[in-house]
Amino acid sequence: MTNYPYYCFKRTDRKEYLEGRFWNQGGKQIAIVAIVTRMGEFSGWAAYIGTDAPDSYREEDTCLAAADHGCKLSDKDARHFFPDIELPYRD
Repeated sequence: MTNYPYYCFKRTDRKEYLEGRFWNQGGKQIAIVAIVTRMGEFSGWAAYIGTDAPDSYREEDTCLAAADHGCKLSDKDARHFFPDIELPYRD
C-alpha cells in the first residue's frame, strides 16, 4: 500500500495500522498508533493513544488495543508523531 517509515502491525485491503511510538515501563505499556484508510476520495487517517491490552504484555497487542479503544489525538499532535503521512486527517 504505502512506504511509510513506520512499523505496520496490521494490514487489510483498505487499511494500514502503523506504530508511531511504544513504551514499556515496568510492565505498563502505552502506544501511539495511526490508522490509514485508502478508499479513493474518502482516504484519510487518524491517530490514537492507548494503554495495555488486557492480559497481554505483547507490544503488538497493546498497539491493537490502542487502535481499537484508544483516545483520538488532535491533528497537531498526530502530525508530530506521524509527520510523513500527507493524507487528510479525520477529525
